[in-house]
Amino acid sequence: MKHISELHERNKAVSAKPVFKSIFGGNATAIQLLKNETLKEHSSKTDALLICIEGKTRYKDEENNEYELHPGNYVDIKANVKHWLESPIDCQLLLIK
Repeated sequence: MKHISELHERNKAVSAKPVFKSIFGGNATAIQLLKNETLKEHSSKTDALLICIEGKTRYKDEENNEYELHPGNYVDIKANVKHWLESPIDCQLLLIK
């Protein structure tokens, strides 16, 4: 058994590591954001689900949605919507597509 944080270099401010890939096209990615870091604006070609595992992060998007995610919280991300993440403290996230 492992902890999701073990997938990332501890001192890497922003990190994304694949943790699962389905033969049917779905995948899961572990994301790490350290304190006061930002995952810059981007979009996805498919809908996605972002789950906060540990810490806290702010999700913002071009449709003026803004959510503060705590452990156990998740947000549905629509395909082709530009979005970004800001982390006031260290956090671990799971992105499922």
